[in-house]
Amino acid sequence: MILSRVWYVLLGLAVAVALYIVYVAVGQFDRQGTRSLKEGLASDSQTVEWALKIDTRRRLDALLVGSVDDKLQAALVAANGAKPAACPNSNIICAAKLPAAARTAAGNALKAINDAIPADWRDDSLFAVDRDGQVVATFGYDPAANNEEFELGGYPAVYDALHGFLRDDVWLLGAKMYLVVARPVEYDATQRPAGAIVGLKEVNERFVTDLAKRTRTSIAFYAAGAKVAGAAGVEGFDAEKLDAIGADLAKIDDKTYGDGGRSEVRMLTDDLGAMYARLPGDVWTQGGGFGVARSRKALGGPMGFLSSADDQDKANVPWLLLVGIGVLATILGLAFTVLEHTLPLRELVMQADRFKAGVMDALQVARFRGSYRLASQNINLGMERVIEKSGGLTRKPADLESVLGPMPAQPAMSAFSFPGPGDQGQSPVPPHVPPAAPGPMPVAPPPAFRPPTPTPLAAGGMPVQAAPPPTAPIASPGAAFPVGAPPGRPPPPAPSRPGPPAPPPVHVAPPPVTPQAPPPVARQTPPMGANAPVAGRPAPPPPAPVPPPEGIEEDDEATTVGAVPPELLAQATGEHRAAAENTEWLAVYEDFIRTKKQCGEATDGLTFEKFSHTLKKNRDALIQRHGCKRVKFSVYVKEGRASLKATPVKD
Repeated sequence: MILSRVWYVLLGLAVAVALYIVYVAVGQFDRQGTRSLKEGLASDSQTVEWALKIDTRRRLDALLVGSVDDKLQAALVAANGAKPAACPNSNIICAAKLPAAARTAAGNALKAINDAIPADWRDDSLFAVDRDGQVVATFGYDPAANNEEFELGGYPAVYDALHGFLRDDVWLLGAKMYLVVARPVEYDATQRPAGAIVGLKEVNERFVTDLAKRTRTSIAFYAAGAKVAGAAGVEGFDAEKLDAIGADLAKIDDKTYGDGGRSEVRMLTDDLGAMYARLPGDVWTQGGGFGVARSRKALGGPMGFLSSADDQDKANVPWLLLVGIGVLATILGLAFTVLEHTLPLRELVMQADRFKAGVMDALQVARFRGSYRLASQNINLGMERVIEKSGGLTRKPADLESVLGPMPAQPAMSAFSFPGPGDQGQSPVPPHVPPAAPGPMPVAPPPAFRPPTPTPLAAGGMPVQAAPPPTAPIASPGAAFPVGAPPGRPPPPAPSRPGPPAPPPVHVAPPPVTPQAPPPVARQTPPMGANAPVAGRPAPPPPAPVPPPEGIEEDDEATTVGAVPPELLAQATGEHRAAAENTEWLAVYEDFIRTKKQCGEATDGLTFEKFSHTLKKNRDALIQRHGCKRVKFSVYVKEGRASLKATPVKD
């Protein structure tokens, strides 16, 4: 399950990295939002201030129509003709009553001037002031309509205008705030102005709304610690939030605001910031000014991106790429799960069904991997233990003694086992022969080198077939037998000379054999030929058995075949036998390599030459040990590893 686990780890890391990036992005977004809020408020404050100056300048230019109006000039000259008389016993100049004709003419002139000014730059109120600052006529300002003593000469802006200057100011008359522009009315360049025309623009909701839309800001004007008017020119901004400006005015303790006329950014709430600016002129001393406000959208978490996104943001998402990544990740996850979970589980279920049906007697461990292999191996061992506890036969390795007779004790090898140095040349005694006296057992020559026994002839030249010996368990190939014949059995006849072809043999029933005591063991006949010992030189030791390669063991089911005629044995030797062995071993080699790969074992360096050389050494050792003619090798799986099984064959 390594692939699935790695995939789960990668998916977990991907999710963790994605959440980390989102949280970092949220923090950066909130911090950038606060920075943008401060920069935006500073920009909004400058924008409103410039908009107010532009508005004042254009309204001041619009009053040029009134400053050159001849009717207004004549009315002001007439008003100035009524010289004030000195008050008795006082140096105070008493204002004279203005002529009614001059007032009427000035009022009509102001009305005509107002109609001549463009609608966008008209003032809410117009005043005609004589040289002494006394209001001659008004238009649009009801509190001064019937007040003959109403005068504006004490305001610096009017005073400067009466002396030939263009001025603007901000006044607070009663509870209302006005933007003021004043322009001199001149009729003779050689004399001082005849008076001034003054325009007032009330700062109300209508004016502030128009200003907020033109500047795209949220603005509120205040004076004497209270909000005068406010409006929002930004879509989505709640104008009710501007009420917090009035409550925050009393908390302002900013030296920059007091000295420079503009405060730092103040966060009224978590999502609302404001900046204040004082208005110049007469209202400065009364705490008049304006404030701009902006709201900040704080995400607060990863889901904040979704809540603040609109349809356009969602339309910009590359849905095809996201869907493709999701489908690819799902396919890979399912593929890893099928490869490491579904397929092994299906194999386990199939083998369990076959095991239940009796087709298999154990699970095939080589077809599993990882934990499934260990589980199947433990299941096989557990079944064998249960069968063994219940008294049944377990599937243990085959016993060669049950087939070839008793064998001496030998150490267990990783492949097949061979006798140790002390077991060389020993062989068990057949069951029907009593054990001889202690001493070395004689070793008979291999069957291939025994001289053929001559066939006895009966009367008339007919060959007589000897009776078979009594039935007895077959001893292990290569075991030693006594040289002498047992008592009661006639010795073999001497070889006869070759003659004409003999007729078919006549079978003669053997005489009854009388059980007799076993004969003494004959002394070992010294070997003849190339293996005969030389006088004065000890006999060479028998060749040591060659240990088999790892993973090979002897088969306990050796195939025992009757003796083969010498001529057939001769045909099986030589090149024909070598070619057959090479062909057979090549197939075993390929099967062995395939099985090792299925078991997950390494096959590097295992060539056919090394493999065949090892098989040849083990084949020679088994032939010498068991007296067989050839050895058959086969591949099987033992404890999850590829192994070889050697089966001696007597054919």
